[in-house]
Amino acid sequence: MNLRGLQIFRDIVLTGTLADAAERSNLSTSAASRLVGQLETQLGLTLFSRARRTLALTEEGTLFYRQISSTLDALKEIPQIAREVATRGSRTLSIVAATPIANQLVVPTLAKLKASTPECDFSVGVESRFAIESKVAAGGYDLGLISLPVENVIVPLDIVPLIRARLCVFMPADHPLARQASVTLEQLASEVFVTLAAGQRWRDRLDALLGAVGYRPIISHQTGSTVVTLEMARHGIGITISDAVFSPPQQSSAMALLPIEGDHWITYAAIHARGQRPPHAEPFLDALSEHIERQCAANPTTAELMHLI
Repeated sequence: MNLRGLQIFRDIVLTGTLADAAERSNLSTSAASRLVGQLETQLGLTLFSRARRTLALTEEGTLFYRQISSTLDALKEIPQIAREVATRGSRTLSIVAATPIANQLVVPTLAKLKASTPECDFSVGVESRFAIESKVAAGGYDLGLISLPVENVIVPLDIVPLIRARLCVFMPADHPLARQASVTLEQLASEVFVTLAAGQRWRDRLDALLGAVGYRPIISHQTGSTVVTLEMARHGIGITISDAVFSPPQQSSAMALLPIEGDHWITYAAIHARGQRPPHAEPFLDALSEHIERQCAANPTTAELMHLI
C-alpha cells in the first residue's frame, strides 16, 4: 500500500484542494495527482469525482475515509514515534508478568529503581502465561517473570532462576488448621478448595500434590484468575494453595500462609529472548533481589518460605 498516497488522500479531505495537499507534502500538483490515481488503482475504488477539474469525495471515498480516518491520522505520528524509539530504545526496559507477580515483585522493585536510575524508563505488561513466554521470545517484551517450568518449550528463551518459594496453603487465620505450624497432605484431602480451572498452572499443582498420595481435591469453586482465587479464600469460601510470592505473609493478619509438609517448592525465573541480554536487566534484577532480601529480613516467616537462588 502506498503510504504517501494515503497521506495525500487524507490531506485533500482536510484541506479541500489537491494543491494545498500537495504543498503540505512538498510535492507538485501533478505528482500528488499521480499518487491519488495509483492509490485508487490499488484499492479498486474511485475516491474522488473529477468533474469541472475539482476533486470531490465520491460515496466510496466518503465511506473509505470514515472507516480508516483514525489510521490516516496515526500516519502523521510515525516520524515522532520513530524519533522517540531512537532516543529511548537504549534506556528502556519492558517487563511482563502475571498480575500477582507484577504486584508483589515488579512494582516494589520499580519503586526502588525510580530513585536510583531516573534516566531509565520502565514499562510493565500483564499477560497470560503462554503470552508471556511467546511475546518475550519474539521481542515484544525485554524481560518476563514466570514460575518454572516453561510451558511453551518450542520458543527459544534464556532462563535465569531467581527465587524458590515453598508451596503453602492460604486460608483464613481462624481456620482450624491455621493453628498448626504446617499441614499434611492427608489433612488437605478432606478440605474444600477454591482454585483455577483444570489445565491452569496452580490447578495442576493442586491436582499433582494430592494425586501423588492418592487423593483428588474437593473443589467448591473454580475461576480463571489467581487473584480471584485468593479473594475467595479471603472471604472464607474455601482454602487454596499459594506461596510467599503470591501471598506475602506480612500482608494480612486475617489470613494464614502455612507450609505443606514435604519438599514442595516453586522456582521463579526471569526470561528473555535467546542470546539478547536486555539493557538495564541487571539493575532491575539486582533491585529485585534486594527487595526479596528486605522482605526476608523483616519477617522470619517469609525467610522460611522464600529465598534467593
